[in-house]
Amino acid sequence: MSQGAVRAAVAVFLLGVLGVWLIKPIGNACPDLGRLPAGSQSSSSPSFAPPLTRTCTYTTVDGTQARKRYVPVVDWLILAVVAGVVGAGVGLAGPGTPAAERAPGPKRTQRPERAPRRERAQRPEPAPRPQRAQRPRRAPSQTADERAVARARERQERARRREGG
Repeated sequence: MSQGAVRAAVAVFLLGVLGVWLIKPIGNACPDLGRLPAGSQSSSSPSFAPPLTRTCTYTTVDGTQARKRYVPVVDWLILAVVAGVVGAGVGLAGPGTPAAERAPGPKRTQRPERAPRRERAQRPEPAPRPQRAQRPRRAPSQTADERAVARARERQERARRREGG
Protein backbone atom coordinates (compact mmCIF):
# COMPACT_ATOMS: atom_id res chain seq x y z
CA MET A 1 0.00 0.00 0.00
CA SER A 2 1.37 3.44 -0.87
CA GLN A 3 2.13 6.13 1.66
CA GLY A 4 -0.65 8.30 0.23
CA ALA A 5 -3.22 5.57 0.83
CA VAL A 6 -2.08 5.08 4.42
CA ARG A 7 -2.13 8.82 5.06
CA ALA A 8 -5.64 9.10 3.61
CA ALA A 9 -6.89 6.23 5.80
CA VAL A 10 -5.32 7.71 8.95
CA ALA A 11 -6.75 11.15 8.14
CA VAL A 12 -10.26 9.76 7.61
CA PHE A 13 -10.08 7.77 10.83
CA LEU A 14 -8.79 10.67 12.96
CA LEU A 15 -11.28 13.16 11.53
CA GLY A 16 -14.05 10.64 12.06
CA VAL A 17 -13.04 10.01 15.69
CA LEU A 18 -13.01 13.76 16.34
CA GLY A 19 -16.39 14.11 14.61
CA VAL A 20 -17.94 11.25 16.62
CA TRP A 21 -16.51 12.68 19.83
CA LEU A 22 -17.16 16.40 19.36
CA ILE A 23 -20.16 16.58 17.00
CA LYS A 24 -22.49 13.57 16.92
CA PRO A 25 -22.12 9.80 17.24
CA ILE A 26 -22.92 7.56 14.27
CA GLY A 27 -25.39 5.34 16.07
CA ASN A 28 -27.68 5.84 19.07
CA ALA A 29 -26.27 8.76 21.06
CA CYS A 30 -27.69 7.57 24.37
CA PRO A 31 -28.29 3.81 24.30
CA ASP A 32 -29.86 3.55 27.79
CA LEU A 33 -32.95 5.70 27.01
CA GLY A 34 -35.04 2.57 26.36
CA ARG A 35 -34.59 1.49 29.99
CA LEU A 36 -36.24 4.66 31.37
CA PRO A 37 -40.00 5.30 31.73
CA ALA A 38 -41.96 6.51 28.69
CA GLY A 39 -41.65 10.25 28.03
CA SER A 40 -38.04 10.45 29.26
CA GLN A 41 -35.53 12.50 27.27
CA SER A 42 -31.79 12.27 26.67
CA SER A 43 -29.06 14.50 25.33
CA SER A 44 -25.48 13.70 24.44
CA SER A 45 -22.42 15.93 24.71
CA PRO A 46 -18.67 15.42 24.40
CA SER A 47 -16.77 14.72 27.59
CA PHE A 48 -13.24 16.04 28.02
CA ALA A 49 -12.38 14.02 31.12
CA PRO A 50 -11.44 11.42 29.96
CA PRO A 51 -11.12 12.49 26.32
CA LEU A 52 -12.86 10.65 23.48
CA THR A 53 -15.87 9.81 25.67
CA ARG A 54 -19.41 11.20 25.54
CA THR A 55 -21.74 12.08 28.41
CA CYS A 56 -25.45 11.35 28.19
CA THR A 57 -27.85 13.30 30.37
CA TYR A 58 -31.14 11.48 30.95
CA THR A 59 -34.21 13.36 32.22
CA THR A 60 -37.30 11.45 33.37
CA VAL A 61 -40.88 12.79 33.32
CA ASP A 62 -40.77 13.71 37.02
CA GLY A 63 -37.58 15.81 36.51
CA THR A 64 -34.95 13.37 37.77
CA GLN A 65 -31.64 13.72 35.94
CA ALA A 66 -28.92 11.13 35.52
CA ARG A 67 -25.62 11.25 33.69
CA LYS A 68 -23.58 8.44 32.25
CA ARG A 69 -20.31 8.44 30.31
CA TYR A 70 -19.73 6.00 27.53
CA VAL A 71 -17.02 5.30 24.95
CA PRO A 72 -18.37 4.99 21.38
CA VAL A 73 -16.33 1.88 20.50
CA VAL A 74 -18.80 0.63 17.89
CA ASP A 75 -18.57 3.99 16.13
CA TRP A 76 -14.77 3.72 16.06
CA LEU A 77 -14.99 0.25 14.52
CA ILE A 78 -17.27 1.59 11.80
CA LEU A 79 -14.81 4.44 11.22
CA ALA A 80 -11.92 1.97 10.95
CA VAL A 81 -13.75 0.06 8.21
CA VAL A 82 -14.58 3.29 6.36
CA ALA A 83 -10.96 4.46 6.66
CA GLY A 84 -9.74 1.12 5.29
CA VAL A 85 -12.07 1.39 2.31
CA VAL A 86 -10.90 4.96 1.63
CA GLY A 87 -7.26 3.91 1.93
CA ALA A 88 -7.80 1.00 -0.47
CA GLY A 89 -9.59 3.32 -2.92
CA VAL A 90 -6.76 5.83 -2.84
CA GLY A 91 -4.23 3.03 -3.25
CA LEU A 92 -6.03 1.66 -6.31
CA ALA A 93 -6.79 5.05 -7.87
CA GLY A 94 -3.37 6.48 -7.08
CA PRO A 95 -0.73 7.09 -9.76
CA GLY A 96 1.44 4.25 -10.96
CA THR A 97 1.54 0.60 -10.17
CA PRO A 98 3.81 -1.34 -7.86
CA ALA A 99 7.44 -1.53 -8.97
CA ALA A 100 7.24 -5.28 -9.71
CA GLU A 101 4.49 -4.74 -12.29
CA ARG A 102 6.03 -1.71 -14.05
CA ALA A 103 7.36 -2.00 -17.55
CA PRO A 104 11.11 -1.67 -17.73
CA GLY A 105 12.32 1.85 -18.52
CA PRO A 106 14.74 2.87 -21.24
CA LYS A 107 18.10 1.15 -21.19
CA ARG A 108 20.87 3.08 -19.58
CA THR A 109 24.06 3.74 -21.43
CA GLN A 110 27.20 2.46 -19.80
CA ARG A 111 29.68 4.94 -18.45
CA PRO A 112 33.15 4.97 -19.91
CA GLU A 113 35.72 3.27 -17.74
CA ARG A 114 37.73 5.42 -15.41
CA ALA A 115 41.39 5.98 -15.83
CA PRO A 116 43.44 3.94 -13.37
CA ARG A 117 44.30 5.74 -10.16
CA ARG A 118 47.76 6.94 -9.36
CA GLU A 119 49.43 5.14 -6.55
CA ARG A 120 49.77 7.10 -3.37
CA ALA A 121 53.14 8.13 -2.16
CA GLN A 122 54.01 6.03 0.83
CA ARG A 123 54.38 7.85 4.07
CA PRO A 124 57.59 7.50 5.99
CA GLU A 125 57.37 5.55 9.22
CA PRO A 126 56.74 7.84 12.19
CA ALA A 127 59.62 8.32 14.58
CA PRO A 128 59.34 6.26 17.75
CA ARG A 129 57.93 8.12 20.69
CA PRO A 130 60.24 8.83 23.59
CA GLN A 131 59.65 6.80 26.72
CA ARG A 132 57.83 8.61 29.50
CA ALA A 133 59.72 9.00 32.70
CA GLN A 134 58.21 6.96 35.49
CA ARG A 135 57.40 8.58 38.79
CA PRO A 136 59.47 7.46 41.69
CA ARG A 137 57.47 5.38 44.14
CA ARG A 138 57.03 6.72 47.62
CA ALA A 139 58.28 4.62 50.43
CA PRO A 140 55.43 3.38 52.63
CA SER A 141 55.22 5.27 55.91
CA GLN A 142 54.49 2.07 57.85
CA THR A 143 55.69 -1.44 57.42
CA ALA A 144 53.25 -4.33 57.12
CA ASP A 145 53.92 -5.30 60.76
CA GLU A 146 53.22 -1.77 61.98
CA ARG A 147 49.91 -1.69 60.03
CA ALA A 148 48.83 -5.04 61.53
CA VAL A 149 49.58 -3.78 65.05
CA ALA A 150 47.58 -0.57 64.37
CA ARG A 151 44.59 -2.59 63.11
CA ALA A 152 44.65 -4.79 66.20
CA ARG A 153 44.70 -1.70 68.47
CA GLU A 154 41.69 -0.24 66.56
CA ARG A 155 39.74 -3.47 67.03
CA GLN A 156 40.49 -3.51 70.76
CA GLU A 157 39.42 0.13 71.07
CA ARG A 158 36.11 -0.55 69.26
CA ALA A 159 35.42 -3.60 71.46
CA ARG A 160 36.10 -1.52 74.60
CA ARG A 161 33.65 1.19 73.39
CA ARG A 162 30.95 -1.39 72.70
CA GLU A 163 31.31 -2.85 76.19
CA GLY A 164 30.92 0.61 77.65
CA GLY A 165 34.40 0.81 79.10
